[in-house]
Amino acid sequence: MEPLQTPSLVHLFFSNCEREDFAGWYHRKNEQWVHFSRQDLRDHTRFLALAFKKHGINPGQSIGIVANSCPEWVMTDIASQINHAKVVPLFPNISSENFNFQCDDSDVQILLLNNVKELDKPLQECLGRFKAVICIDPASELPENGVYWNALLKEGEELSKDEQSTLWLVRQVEKIHSDMPFSIIYTSGSTGRPKGVELTHRNMLSQIQVIKREYIHLDRKTDVALVILPVAHVLERMTIYFYIINGTKVYFGDTPKNTSKLMAEVRPTVMMVVPRILERVYESMTGAADKLFGPKRWLLNRAIKYAKIADPTKKGFNLGKTIYDKLVYSKMRDAIGGRFRIIVSGGGALNKSICRFLLNVGVNVLEGYGLTECSPVVSVNKNGMVRPGSVGFPLPHLEVRIGENNEVQVKGDSVFKGYHNLPETNRESFTDDGFFRTGDQGSIDEDGYLHLTGRIKELLKTSTGKYVSPNPIELEISRHPLVEQALVIANDRKFASVLIFLNPVNARRFLKRDKSDFDVDKAMESTRINEALQRHITRINKKLNHWEQIRKWTLIGDNLTVESGLLTPTLKIRRKAAEERYAEEIEEMYK
Repeated sequence: MEPLQTPSLVHLFFSNCEREDFAGWYHRKNEQWVHFSRQDLRDHTRFLALAFKKHGINPGQSIGIVANSCPEWVMTDIASQINHAKVVPLFPNISSENFNFQCDDSDVQILLLNNVKELDKPLQECLGRFKAVICIDPASELPENGVYWNALLKEGEELSKDEQSTLWLVRQVEKIHSDMPFSIIYTSGSTGRPKGVELTHRNMLSQIQVIKREYIHLDRKTDVALVILPVAHVLERMTIYFYIINGTKVYFGDTPKNTSKLMAEVRPTVMMVVPRILERVYESMTGAADKLFGPKRWLLNRAIKYAKIADPTKKGFNLGKTIYDKLVYSKMRDAIGGRFRIIVSGGGALNKSICRFLLNVGVNVLEGYGLTECSPVVSVNKNGMVRPGSVGFPLPHLEVRIGENNEVQVKGDSVFKGYHNLPETNRESFTDDGFFRTGDQGSIDEDGYLHLTGRIKELLKTSTGKYVSPNPIELEISRHPLVEQALVIANDRKFASVLIFLNPVNARRFLKRDKSDFDVDKAMESTRINEALQRHITRINKKLNHWEQIRKWTLIGDNLTVESGLLTPTLKIRRKAAEERYAEEIEEMYK
Protein backbone atom coordinates (compact mmCIF):
# COMPACT_ATOMS: atom_id res chain seq x y z
CA MET A 1 0.00 0.00 0.00
CA GLU A 2 1.32 3.44 -1.01
CA PRO A 3 2.19 5.47 2.16
CA LEU A 4 0.20 8.70 2.04
CA GLN A 5 1.89 12.06 2.68
CA THR A 6 -1.39 13.58 3.88
CA PRO A 7 -4.58 11.95 5.24
CA SER A 8 -7.12 13.72 3.01
CA LEU A 9 -7.72 16.06 0.09
CA VAL A 10 -8.95 18.63 2.61
CA HIS A 11 -5.60 18.61 4.43
CA LEU A 12 -3.85 18.89 1.06
CA PHE A 13 -5.96 21.89 0.02
CA PHE A 14 -5.45 23.87 3.23
CA SER A 15 -1.73 23.04 3.36
CA ASN A 16 -1.39 24.56 -0.09
CA CYS A 17 -3.27 27.69 1.02
CA GLU A 18 -0.71 28.19 3.79
CA ARG A 19 2.24 28.29 1.36
CA GLU A 20 3.46 31.87 1.08
CA ASP A 21 4.76 31.23 -2.44
CA PHE A 22 1.40 29.91 -3.70
CA ALA A 23 0.15 32.53 -6.17
CA GLY A 24 -3.50 31.47 -6.05
CA TRP A 25 -5.95 30.82 -8.87
CA TYR A 26 -7.47 32.88 -11.67
CA HIS A 27 -10.80 32.54 -13.46
CA ARG A 28 -11.78 34.14 -16.75
CA LYS A 29 -15.14 35.91 -16.39
CA ASN A 30 -16.53 38.36 -18.95
CA GLU A 31 -13.14 38.42 -20.70
CA GLN A 32 -11.38 39.47 -17.47
CA TRP A 33 -9.18 37.38 -15.19
CA VAL A 34 -10.49 37.35 -11.62
CA HIS A 35 -7.88 36.50 -8.98
CA PHE A 36 -8.52 34.19 -6.02
CA SER A 37 -5.69 34.62 -3.50
CA ARG A 38 -4.62 31.78 -1.25
CA GLN A 39 -6.37 33.58 1.63
CA ASP A 40 -9.59 33.85 -0.43
CA LEU A 41 -9.49 30.14 -1.23
CA ARG A 42 -8.91 29.21 2.40
CA ASP A 43 -11.46 31.53 3.99
CA HIS A 44 -14.22 31.13 1.39
CA THR A 45 -13.99 27.35 1.64
CA ARG A 46 -14.38 27.49 5.43
CA PHE A 47 -17.32 29.89 5.16
CA LEU A 48 -18.90 27.60 2.60
CA ALA A 49 -18.52 24.53 4.84
CA LEU A 50 -20.29 26.33 7.70
CA ALA A 51 -23.09 27.51 5.39
CA PHE A 52 -23.61 23.95 4.10
CA LYS A 53 -24.01 22.76 7.68
CA LYS A 54 -26.60 25.48 8.33
CA HIS A 55 -28.56 24.47 5.21
CA GLY A 56 -28.89 20.91 6.49
CA ILE A 57 -26.25 18.80 4.73
CA ASN A 58 -25.52 15.70 6.83
CA PRO A 59 -22.62 13.21 6.76
CA GLY A 60 -23.09 10.62 4.04
CA GLN A 61 -25.32 12.84 1.94
CA SER A 62 -24.23 14.55 -1.28
CA ILE A 63 -23.90 17.93 -2.94
CA GLY A 64 -24.41 18.08 -6.70
CA ILE A 65 -22.43 20.42 -8.95
CA VAL A 66 -23.61 21.30 -12.45
CA ALA A 67 -21.30 24.18 -13.38
CA ASN A 68 -18.39 24.95 -15.67
CA SER A 69 -14.84 24.67 -14.38
CA CYS A 70 -14.08 27.40 -11.86
CA PRO A 71 -12.49 27.90 -8.42
CA GLU A 72 -15.98 27.80 -6.86
CA TRP A 73 -16.32 24.21 -8.11
CA VAL A 74 -13.22 23.10 -6.21
CA MET A 75 -14.06 25.09 -3.08
CA THR A 76 -17.48 23.39 -3.01
CA ASP A 77 -15.74 20.04 -3.38
CA ILE A 78 -13.56 20.70 -0.31
CA ALA A 79 -16.38 22.27 1.74
CA SER A 80 -18.50 19.17 1.07
CA GLN A 81 -15.71 16.94 2.29
CA ILE A 82 -15.42 18.99 5.50
CA ASN A 83 -19.10 18.15 6.09
CA HIS A 84 -18.26 14.46 5.43
CA ALA A 85 -20.53 14.67 2.41
CA LYS A 86 -19.79 13.62 -1.16
CA VAL A 87 -19.78 15.67 -4.35
CA VAL A 88 -21.69 14.37 -7.37
CA PRO A 89 -20.62 16.00 -10.68
CA LEU A 90 -23.61 16.50 -12.98
CA PHE A 91 -23.98 17.79 -16.54
CA PRO A 92 -26.50 20.38 -17.79
CA ASN A 93 -27.63 18.38 -20.83
CA ILE A 94 -28.37 14.95 -19.34
CA SER A 95 -31.93 13.66 -19.37
CA SER A 96 -34.15 14.58 -16.43
CA GLU A 97 -34.59 10.83 -15.83
CA ASN A 98 -30.84 10.31 -15.38
CA PHE A 99 -30.51 13.57 -13.43
CA ASN A 100 -33.18 12.52 -10.92
CA PHE A 101 -31.84 8.97 -10.72
CA GLN A 102 -28.33 10.18 -9.89
CA CYS A 103 -29.63 12.64 -7.30
CA ASP A 104 -31.82 9.95 -5.68
CA ASP A 105 -29.14 7.25 -5.76
CA SER A 106 -26.50 9.47 -4.14
CA ASP A 107 -28.87 11.47 -1.87
CA VAL A 108 -28.07 14.92 -3.29
CA GLN A 109 -29.44 17.63 -0.95
CA ILE A 110 -27.81 20.82 -2.28
CA LEU A 111 -27.12 21.80 -5.88
CA LEU A 112 -24.46 24.26 -7.09
CA LEU A 113 -24.85 25.81 -10.52
CA ASN A 114 -23.69 28.92 -12.34
CA ASN A 115 -26.90 30.20 -13.90
CA VAL A 116 -30.32 28.54 -13.99
CA LYS A 117 -30.67 29.39 -17.70
CA GLU A 118 -27.66 27.19 -18.52
CA LEU A 119 -29.65 24.07 -17.58
CA ASP A 120 -31.90 22.32 -20.07
CA LYS A 121 -35.57 23.17 -19.43
CA PRO A 122 -36.46 19.72 -17.98
CA LEU A 123 -33.65 20.09 -15.42
CA GLN A 124 -34.84 23.56 -14.42
CA GLU A 125 -38.13 21.94 -13.47
CA CYS A 126 -36.28 19.59 -11.05
CA LEU A 127 -34.75 22.33 -8.89
CA GLY A 128 -37.51 22.32 -6.30
CA ARG A 129 -36.38 18.92 -5.00
CA PHE A 130 -33.28 20.33 -3.24
CA LYS A 131 -32.83 21.91 0.20
CA ALA A 132 -30.90 24.71 -1.48
CA VAL A 133 -29.84 25.71 -4.99
CA ILE A 134 -26.68 27.87 -5.05
CA CYS A 135 -26.25 30.22 -8.03
CA ILE A 136 -22.73 31.51 -8.65
CA ASP A 137 -23.82 34.10 -11.23
CA PRO A 138 -25.43 37.10 -9.46
CA ALA A 139 -27.44 37.76 -12.64
CA SER A 140 -29.09 34.34 -12.54
CA GLU A 141 -32.77 33.90 -11.80
CA LEU A 142 -33.17 32.61 -8.25
CA PRO A 143 -35.53 29.70 -7.59
CA GLU A 144 -37.62 29.71 -4.39
CA ASN A 145 -35.01 27.56 -2.65
CA GLY A 146 -32.15 29.50 -4.22
CA VAL A 147 -29.30 31.47 -2.68
CA TYR A 148 -26.56 33.45 -4.41
CA TRP A 149 -22.95 32.37 -3.90
CA ASN A 150 -21.89 35.67 -2.35
CA ALA A 151 -24.84 35.63 0.05
CA LEU A 152 -23.94 32.10 1.11
CA LEU A 153 -20.36 33.21 1.83
CA LYS A 154 -21.68 36.04 4.00
CA GLU A 155 -23.79 33.52 5.93
CA GLY A 156 -20.70 31.41 6.52
CA GLU A 157 -18.60 34.42 7.47
CA GLU A 158 -21.10 35.38 10.17
CA LEU A 159 -21.13 31.81 11.47
CA SER A 160 -17.32 31.74 11.58
CA LYS A 161 -17.33 34.48 14.24
CA ASP A 162 -18.72 31.94 16.70
CA GLU A 163 -15.94 30.09 18.51
CA GLN A 164 -17.95 26.85 18.42
CA SER A 165 -18.04 27.02 14.63
CA THR A 166 -14.26 27.25 14.49
CA LEU A 167 -13.95 24.25 16.81
CA TRP A 168 -16.45 22.34 14.64
CA LEU A 169 -14.36 22.99 11.53
CA VAL A 170 -11.20 21.72 13.26
CA ARG A 171 -12.92 18.57 14.54
CA GLN A 172 -14.52 17.82 11.17
CA VAL A 173 -11.19 18.03 9.36
CA GLU A 174 -9.47 15.87 12.00
CA LYS A 175 -12.11 13.13 11.61
CA ILE A 176 -11.55 12.74 7.85
CA HIS A 177 -9.53 9.62 7.06
CA SER A 178 -8.07 8.36 3.82
CA ASP A 179 -10.62 5.58 3.22
CA MET A 180 -13.66 7.86 3.44
CA PRO A 181 -15.44 8.42 0.11
CA PHE A 182 -15.31 12.00 -1.16
CA SER A 183 -17.22 11.70 -4.45
CA ILE A 184 -19.62 9.63 -6.51
CA ILE A 185 -19.05 10.00 -10.24
CA TYR A 186 -21.63 8.52 -12.58
CA THR A 187 -20.35 6.90 -15.73
CA SER A 188 -22.52 7.24 -18.81
CA GLY A 189 -22.68 3.70 -20.14
CA SER A 190 -23.89 3.06 -23.68
CA THR A 191 -26.85 1.10 -22.30
CA GLY A 192 -28.72 0.98 -19.02
CA ARG A 193 -28.62 3.40 -16.12
CA PRO A 194 -25.40 5.19 -15.11
CA LYS A 195 -23.22 3.52 -12.49
CA GLY A 196 -21.93 5.56 -9.56
CA VAL A 197 -18.17 5.20 -9.09
CA GLU A 198 -17.38 5.84 -5.42
CA LEU A 199 -13.88 7.26 -4.91
CA THR A 200 -12.01 7.68 -1.63
CA HIS A 201 -9.33 10.14 -0.52
CA ARG A 202 -6.78 7.30 -0.74
CA ASN A 203 -7.73 6.59 -4.35
CA MET A 204 -6.91 10.15 -5.40
CA LEU A 205 -4.00 10.90 -3.06
CA SER A 206 -2.05 7.72 -3.85
CA GLN A 207 -2.25 8.55 -7.54
CA ILE A 208 -1.26 12.21 -7.53
CA GLN A 209 1.74 11.68 -5.26
CA VAL A 210 3.04 8.84 -7.46
CA ILE A 211 2.66 10.97 -10.60
CA LYS A 212 4.45 13.83 -8.84
CA ARG A 213 7.29 11.59 -7.74
CA GLU A 214 7.76 9.42 -10.83
CA TYR A 215 6.35 11.20 -13.90
CA ILE A 216 5.73 14.95 -13.91
CA HIS A 217 7.76 17.47 -11.93
CA LEU A 218 6.38 21.00 -11.61
CA ASP A 219 8.04 24.10 -10.22
CA ARG A 220 5.58 26.27 -8.27
CA LYS A 221 7.67 29.38 -8.99
CA THR A 222 7.71 29.06 -12.77
CA ASP A 223 5.00 26.65 -13.92
CA VAL A 224 1.59 27.94 -14.95
CA ALA A 225 -1.38 25.62 -15.56
CA LEU A 226 -4.39 26.21 -17.80
CA VAL A 227 -7.66 24.37 -17.06
CA ILE A 228 -10.03 24.03 -20.02
CA LEU A 229 -11.71 20.64 -19.49
CA PRO A 230 -14.73 20.20 -17.19
CA VAL A 231 -13.67 19.65 -13.57
CA ALA A 232 -16.79 17.48 -13.47
CA HIS A 233 -14.75 14.92 -15.42
CA VAL A 234 -12.48 12.92 -13.14
CA LEU A 235 -9.46 13.50 -15.42
CA GLU A 236 -9.41 17.27 -14.90
CA ARG A 237 -10.46 16.93 -11.28
CA MET A 238 -7.47 14.69 -10.57
CA THR A 239 -5.31 17.21 -12.44
CA ILE A 240 -6.55 20.05 -10.19
CA TYR A 241 -5.50 18.08 -7.11
CA PHE A 242 -2.17 17.38 -8.79
CA TYR A 243 -1.70 21.14 -9.20
CA ILE A 244 -2.65 21.60 -5.54
CA ILE A 245 -0.03 19.12 -4.31
CA ASN A 246 2.54 21.05 -6.37
CA GLY A 247 1.34 24.54 -5.35
CA THR A 248 0.95 25.49 -9.03
CA LYS A 249 -0.62 28.75 -10.23
CA VAL A 250 -3.82 27.79 -12.08
CA TYR A 251 -5.91 29.65 -14.66
CA PHE A 252 -9.48 28.40 -15.18
CA GLY A 253 -10.66 29.14 -18.71
CA ASP A 254 -14.25 30.11 -19.46
CA THR A 255 -14.94 27.58 -22.23
CA PRO A 256 -12.95 25.01 -24.27
CA LYS A 257 -14.10 26.85 -27.41
CA ASN A 258 -11.66 29.65 -26.49
CA THR A 259 -8.67 27.32 -26.09
CA SER A 260 -6.47 29.03 -28.69
CA LYS A 261 -7.17 32.47 -27.25
CA LEU A 262 -6.61 31.24 -23.70
CA MET A 263 -3.27 29.64 -24.55
CA ALA A 264 -2.08 32.89 -26.13
CA GLU A 265 -3.22 34.94 -23.10
CA VAL A 266 -2.02 32.68 -20.28
CA ARG A 267 1.06 31.22 -22.01
CA PRO A 268 0.82 28.08 -19.84
CA THR A 269 3.63 25.63 -19.24
CA VAL A 270 1.39 22.65 -18.44
CA MET A 271 -2.11 21.57 -19.43
CA MET A 272 -4.38 18.51 -19.49
CA VAL A 273 -6.24 17.95 -22.78
CA VAL A 274 -8.34 15.40 -24.62
CA PRO A 275 -7.27 14.28 -28.13
CA ARG A 276 -9.80 16.48 -29.94
CA ILE A 277 -8.12 19.62 -28.58
CA LEU A 278 -4.73 18.49 -29.90
CA GLU A 279 -6.36 17.70 -33.23
CA ARG A 280 -7.54 21.32 -33.37
CA VAL A 281 -4.02 22.53 -32.56
CA TYR A 282 -2.65 20.30 -35.33
CA GLU A 283 -5.21 21.62 -37.83
CA SER A 284 -4.34 25.19 -36.93
CA MET A 285 -0.60 24.59 -37.34
CA THR A 286 -0.85 22.73 -40.64
CA GLY A 287 -3.53 25.05 -42.04
CA ALA A 288 -1.23 28.06 -41.92
CA ALA A 289 0.23 27.05 -45.32
CA ASP A 290 -3.08 27.95 -47.02
CA LYS A 291 -2.41 31.64 -46.41
CA LEU A 292 1.14 31.67 -47.80
CA PHE A 293 2.60 31.76 -51.31
CA GLY A 294 5.92 31.13 -53.03
CA PRO A 295 9.05 30.13 -51.04
CA LYS A 296 7.37 30.58 -47.65
CA ARG A 297 4.62 28.14 -48.55
CA TRP A 298 7.15 25.67 -49.95
CA LEU A 299 9.24 25.84 -46.75
CA LEU A 300 6.22 25.43 -44.47
CA ASN A 301 4.94 22.44 -46.43
CA ARG A 302 8.37 20.79 -46.30
CA ALA A 303 8.56 21.37 -42.53
CA ILE A 304 5.05 19.96 -42.03
CA LYS A 305 5.83 16.89 -44.13
CA TYR A 306 9.02 16.26 -42.13
CA ALA A 307 7.17 16.56 -38.80
CA LYS A 308 4.53 14.08 -39.96
CA ILE A 309 6.94 11.30 -40.91
CA ALA A 310 10.15 11.73 -38.85
CA ASP A 311 10.76 9.55 -35.81
CA PRO A 312 10.61 11.91 -32.79
CA THR A 313 12.41 9.39 -30.57
CA LYS A 314 15.52 9.38 -32.77
CA LYS A 315 18.39 11.17 -31.05
CA GLY A 316 21.25 13.11 -32.59
CA PHE A 317 21.79 16.27 -34.62
CA ASN A 318 19.70 16.83 -37.74
CA LEU A 319 20.46 19.94 -39.80
CA GLY A 320 17.09 19.95 -41.59
CA LYS A 321 15.15 19.74 -38.33
CA THR A 322 17.31 22.50 -36.82
CA ILE A 323 16.49 24.80 -39.76
CA TYR A 324 12.79 23.92 -39.63
CA ASP A 325 12.75 24.57 -35.90
CA LYS A 326 14.29 28.02 -36.24
CA LEU A 327 12.16 29.15 -39.20
CA VAL A 328 8.87 27.25 -38.71
CA TYR A 329 8.37 25.19 -35.57
CA SER A 330 9.30 27.99 -33.16
CA LYS A 331 6.54 30.16 -34.67
CA MET A 332 4.05 27.29 -34.31
CA ARG A 333 4.94 27.00 -30.64
CA ASP A 334 4.64 30.77 -30.17
CA ALA A 335 1.09 30.61 -31.54
CA ILE A 336 0.05 28.43 -28.57
CA GLY A 337 1.86 30.50 -25.96
CA GLY A 338 5.44 29.42 -26.58
CA ARG A 339 6.10 28.12 -23.05
CA PHE A 340 4.66 24.61 -22.93
CA ARG A 341 6.85 22.10 -21.10
CA ILE A 342 4.21 19.36 -20.83
CA ILE A 343 0.81 18.63 -22.36
CA VAL A 344 -0.85 15.46 -21.08
CA SER A 345 -3.47 13.86 -23.33
CA GLY A 346 -6.07 11.49 -21.94
CA GLY A 347 -9.74 10.55 -22.15
CA GLY A 348 -9.35 8.77 -25.52
CA ALA A 349 -6.88 7.55 -28.12
CA LEU A 350 -4.67 10.20 -29.71
CA ASN A 351 -4.00 9.86 -33.43
CA LYS A 352 -0.46 8.45 -33.68
CA SER A 353 0.54 10.66 -36.61
CA ILE A 354 -0.68 13.81 -34.79
CA CYS A 355 1.29 12.79 -31.71
CA ARG A 356 4.40 12.30 -33.86
CA PHE A 357 3.89 15.67 -35.58
CA LEU A 358 3.52 17.59 -32.30
CA LEU A 359 6.56 15.93 -30.75
CA ASN A 360 8.67 16.83 -33.80
CA VAL A 361 7.41 20.42 -33.67
CA GLY A 362 8.63 20.59 -30.07
CA VAL A 363 5.30 20.26 -28.24
CA ASN A 364 5.95 17.74 -25.48
CA VAL A 365 2.83 15.55 -25.51
CA LEU A 366 2.52 12.74 -22.95
CA GLU A 367 -0.34 10.37 -23.79
CA GLY A 368 -1.94 8.37 -21.02
CA TYR A 369 -4.80 5.99 -20.31
CA GLY A 370 -7.31 5.65 -17.53
CA LEU A 371 -10.86 5.11 -16.36
CA THR A 372 -13.10 6.81 -13.80
CA GLU A 373 -12.88 3.63 -11.72
CA CYS A 374 -9.09 4.08 -11.48
CA SER A 375 -9.19 7.73 -10.33
CA PRO A 376 -8.52 7.81 -13.39
CA VAL A 377 -4.88 7.23 -14.51
CA VAL A 378 -3.61 3.71 -15.19
CA SER A 379 -0.59 4.58 -17.34
CA VAL A 380 1.18 7.55 -18.94
CA ASN A 381 4.24 8.18 -21.08
CA LYS A 382 7.24 9.53 -19.22
CA ASN A 383 9.00 12.78 -20.01
CA GLY A 384 11.79 12.04 -22.50
CA MET A 385 10.60 8.44 -22.97
CA VAL A 386 7.54 8.95 -25.18
CA ARG A 387 6.50 6.14 -27.52
CA PRO A 388 3.80 7.34 -29.98
CA GLY A 389 0.99 4.83 -30.30
CA SER A 390 1.39 3.63 -26.70
CA VAL A 391 -0.29 4.94 -23.55
CA GLY A 392 2.95 4.75 -21.59
CA PHE A 393 4.05 2.90 -18.48
CA PRO A 394 1.58 1.67 -15.83
CA LEU A 395 1.86 3.68 -12.61
CA PRO A 396 4.31 1.86 -10.29
CA HIS A 397 1.86 1.58 -7.38
CA LEU A 398 -0.54 -0.40 -9.60
CA GLU A 399 -0.53 -4.02 -10.73
CA VAL A 400 -1.52 -4.10 -14.40
CA ARG A 401 -1.87 -7.36 -16.30
CA ILE A 402 -3.33 -8.68 -19.53
CA GLY A 403 -6.05 -11.22 -18.74
CA GLU A 404 -8.50 -13.36 -20.67
CA ASN A 405 -9.52 -11.93 -24.08
CA ASN A 406 -6.45 -9.64 -23.82
CA GLU A 407 -8.30 -7.56 -21.22
CA VAL A 408 -6.35 -4.93 -19.29
CA GLN A 409 -6.89 -5.64 -15.59
CA VAL A 410 -5.83 -3.31 -12.76
CA LYS A 411 -5.31 -3.57 -9.00
CA GLY A 412 -3.99 -1.02 -6.51
CA ASP A 413 -4.63 1.91 -4.17
CA SER A 414 -6.12 4.22 -6.79
CA VAL A 415 -8.63 1.61 -8.01
CA PHE A 416 -12.13 2.08 -6.57
CA LYS A 417 -13.75 -0.52 -4.32
CA GLY A 418 -17.03 -0.69 -6.18
CA TYR A 419 -20.08 1.01 -7.67
CA HIS A 420 -22.53 2.76 -5.35
CA ASN A 421 -25.51 0.53 -4.41
CA LEU A 422 -24.65 -2.14 -7.02
CA PRO A 423 -23.34 -5.25 -5.19
CA GLU A 424 -24.09 -7.65 -8.04
CA THR A 425 -22.32 -5.45 -10.62
CA ASN A 426 -19.36 -5.17 -8.26
CA ARG A 427 -18.99 -8.94 -8.09
CA GLU A 428 -18.90 -9.09 -11.89
CA SER A 429 -16.47 -6.17 -12.20
CA PHE A 430 -13.59 -7.76 -10.29
CA THR A 431 -11.68 -11.01 -10.73
CA ASP A 432 -11.50 -13.55 -7.91
CA ASP A 433 -8.06 -12.18 -6.93
CA GLY A 434 -9.23 -8.54 -6.82
CA PHE A 435 -8.30 -7.10 -10.23
CA PHE A 436 -10.72 -4.62 -11.82
CA ARG A 437 -11.90 -5.68 -15.26
CA THR A 438 -11.47 -2.57 -17.42
CA GLY A 439 -13.20 -3.97 -20.50
CA ASP A 440 -10.32 -2.60 -22.61
CA GLN A 441 -8.12 -4.88 -24.67
CA GLY A 442 -4.39 -4.33 -24.84
CA SER A 443 -0.85 -5.61 -24.66
CA ILE A 444 2.38 -4.72 -22.87
CA ASP A 445 5.48 -4.68 -25.07
CA GLU A 446 8.97 -5.86 -24.16
CA ASP A 447 9.92 -2.39 -22.87
CA GLY A 448 6.92 -2.15 -20.56
CA TYR A 449 4.74 0.22 -22.62
CA LEU A 450 0.99 -0.43 -22.58
CA HIS A 451 -0.82 -0.48 -25.94
CA LEU A 452 -4.61 -0.49 -26.34
CA THR A 453 -6.18 -2.52 -29.13
CA GLY A 454 -9.95 -2.34 -28.58
CA ARG A 455 -12.80 -2.60 -26.12
CA ILE A 456 -14.41 -5.91 -25.14
CA LYS A 457 -17.68 -4.32 -24.05
CA GLU A 458 -18.07 -2.60 -27.41
CA LEU A 459 -17.50 -5.63 -29.60
CA LEU A 460 -20.16 -5.58 -32.31
CA LYS A 461 -21.62 -8.90 -33.44
CA THR A 462 -22.84 -9.15 -37.04
CA SER A 463 -25.91 -11.16 -37.99
CA THR A 464 -23.52 -13.79 -39.37
CA GLY A 465 -22.01 -14.31 -35.91
CA LYS A 466 -18.71 -12.52 -36.53
CA TYR A 467 -17.28 -9.98 -34.05
CA VAL A 468 -16.10 -6.52 -35.07
CA SER A 469 -14.06 -4.28 -32.73
CA PRO A 470 -15.11 -0.76 -33.78
CA ASN A 471 -12.59 1.39 -31.90
CA PRO A 472 -9.42 0.60 -33.91
CA ILE A 473 -11.34 0.94 -37.20
CA GLU A 474 -12.89 4.25 -36.13
CA LEU A 475 -9.50 5.58 -35.05
CA GLU A 476 -7.95 4.57 -38.38
CA ILE A 477 -10.75 6.23 -40.36
CA SER A 478 -10.48 9.39 -38.24
CA ARG A 479 -6.83 9.79 -39.20
CA HIS A 480 -7.92 11.27 -42.52
CA PRO A 481 -7.97 15.10 -42.31
CA LEU A 482 -11.46 15.21 -43.86
CA VAL A 483 -12.88 13.12 -41.00
CA GLU A 484 -14.01 14.67 -37.72
CA GLN A 485 -15.28 11.41 -36.16
CA ALA A 486 -16.31 7.97 -37.35
CA LEU A 487 -18.91 5.54 -36.02
CA VAL A 488 -18.82 1.90 -37.13
CA ILE A 489 -22.17 0.10 -37.39
CA ALA A 490 -22.26 -3.72 -37.35
CA ASN A 491 -24.38 -5.03 -34.47
CA ASP A 492 -26.99 -7.51 -35.81
CA ARG A 493 -26.20 -6.37 -39.35
CA LYS A 494 -25.01 -8.53 -42.22
CA PHE A 495 -21.94 -6.34 -42.83
CA ALA A 496 -20.03 -3.41 -41.30
CA SER A 497 -20.77 0.16 -42.32
CA VAL A 498 -19.72 3.55 -40.98
CA LEU A 499 -21.06 7.04 -40.39
CA ILE A 500 -18.35 9.55 -41.27
CA PHE A 501 -18.65 13.04 -39.79
CA LEU A 502 -17.07 15.63 -42.08
CA ASN A 503 -14.39 17.99 -40.74
CA PRO A 504 -15.61 21.31 -42.16
CA VAL A 505 -12.35 23.22 -41.65
CA ASN A 506 -10.25 20.70 -43.53
CA ALA A 507 -12.98 20.19 -46.15
CA ARG A 508 -12.86 23.93 -46.91
CA ARG A 509 -9.06 23.79 -47.23
CA PHE A 510 -9.27 20.66 -49.37
CA LEU A 511 -11.66 22.39 -51.78
CA LYS A 512 -9.64 25.64 -51.57
CA ARG A 513 -12.65 27.70 -50.57
CA ASP A 514 -12.89 30.88 -48.50
CA LYS A 515 -15.15 30.90 -45.46
CA SER A 516 -17.62 33.10 -47.32
CA ASP A 517 -18.20 30.69 -50.21
CA PHE A 518 -17.96 27.37 -48.35
CA ASP A 519 -21.12 25.32 -47.94
CA VAL A 520 -21.13 22.07 -45.96
CA ASP A 521 -23.96 20.52 -47.97
CA LYS A 522 -22.16 21.20 -51.24
CA ALA A 523 -18.93 19.84 -49.76
CA MET A 524 -20.68 16.57 -48.92
CA GLU A 525 -21.71 16.25 -52.56
CA SER A 526 -18.20 17.04 -53.82
CA THR A 527 -16.82 14.30 -56.05
CA ARG A 528 -13.27 15.10 -54.90
CA ILE A 529 -14.15 14.68 -51.24
CA ASN A 530 -16.13 11.49 -51.76
CA GLU A 531 -13.42 9.93 -53.92
CA ALA A 532 -10.73 10.84 -51.37
CA LEU A 533 -12.72 9.21 -48.58
CA GLN A 534 -13.44 6.12 -50.66
CA ARG A 535 -9.71 5.69 -51.36
CA HIS A 536 -9.08 6.01 -47.62
CA ILE A 537 -11.71 3.34 -46.81
CA THR A 538 -10.27 1.05 -49.49
CA ARG A 539 -6.79 1.32 -47.98
CA ILE A 540 -8.14 0.53 -44.51
CA ASN A 541 -10.17 -2.45 -45.76
CA LYS A 542 -7.00 -4.09 -47.07
CA LYS A 543 -5.79 -4.42 -43.45
CA LEU A 544 -9.06 -5.89 -42.11
CA ASN A 545 -10.61 -9.34 -42.03
CA HIS A 546 -13.34 -9.65 -44.66
CA TRP A 547 -16.16 -9.52 -42.06
CA GLU A 548 -14.67 -6.31 -40.59
CA GLN A 549 -14.37 -4.49 -43.90
CA ILE A 550 -16.48 -1.38 -44.43
CA ARG A 551 -18.96 -2.15 -47.20
CA LYS A 552 -20.90 1.12 -47.13
CA TRP A 553 -20.43 4.53 -45.59
CA THR A 554 -22.47 7.71 -45.21
CA LEU A 555 -21.12 11.23 -44.89
CA ILE A 556 -22.69 13.43 -42.18
CA GLY A 557 -22.30 17.20 -42.18
CA ASP A 558 -23.70 17.98 -38.74
CA ASN A 559 -21.51 19.71 -36.16
CA LEU A 560 -20.76 17.36 -33.24
CA THR A 561 -21.09 19.09 -29.86
CA VAL A 562 -21.50 18.20 -26.21
CA GLU A 563 -24.68 20.32 -26.13
CA SER A 564 -26.28 18.21 -28.85
CA GLY A 565 -25.87 15.11 -26.71
CA LEU A 566 -23.70 13.43 -29.36
CA LEU A 567 -20.38 13.97 -27.55
CA THR A 568 -19.26 13.16 -24.03
CA PRO A 569 -17.62 15.94 -21.95
CA THR A 570 -14.26 14.57 -23.13
CA LEU A 571 -15.42 14.94 -26.77
CA LYS A 572 -15.89 11.25 -27.55
CA ILE A 573 -18.90 10.27 -29.62
CA ARG A 574 -21.88 8.75 -27.77
CA ARG A 575 -22.57 5.57 -29.74
CA LYS A 576 -26.17 4.99 -28.67
CA ALA A 577 -27.22 8.63 -29.07
CA ALA A 578 -25.65 8.84 -32.55
CA GLU A 579 -27.25 5.58 -33.69
CA GLU A 580 -30.66 6.88 -32.59
CA ARG A 581 -30.15 10.32 -34.18
CA TYR A 582 -29.06 8.87 -37.53
CA ALA A 583 -31.29 5.80 -37.62
CA GLU A 584 -32.63 6.68 -41.09
CA GLU A 585 -29.17 7.11 -42.58
CA ILE A 586 -28.10 3.79 -41.08
CA GLU A 587 -31.15 1.95 -42.42
CA GLU A 588 -30.53 3.42 -45.87
CA MET A 589 -27.12 1.71 -45.99
CA TYR A 590 -28.73 -1.69 -45.40
CA LYS A 591 -31.59 -1.45 -47.93
